Amino acid sequence: MIFAPIQIQDYVKLHLKSNPGDKAKEVTAQLQSALSAYKLGRRCQCGAPIWVIGASQVGLMCFTCITGEADPSSDYEIAEACDKLNAPLRRKAL
Repeated sequence: MIFAPIQIQDYVKLHLKSNPGDKAKEVTAQLQSALSAYKLGRRCQCGAPIWVIGASQVGLMCFTCITGEADPSSDYEIAEACDKLNAPLRRKAL
């Protein structure tokens, strides 16, 4: 999966252009929460790494489960979460 990388602040600007009723602070907080979950190894119910941008809006799911599409090449992902092949795995408690 190859996404178009974007920084959080740049994505928030784009999001607000399309969704003028949303608040930058809330969108940023949602993205940061989803990014934290990604970094902790949270996965979609199908086992794939979560799509941070989509997960910030609809729940902790992957690109395919959110959109029904397999190719994200024209879609954004937060730059820190673009490397899905080396996504962190959640460690189980001992």
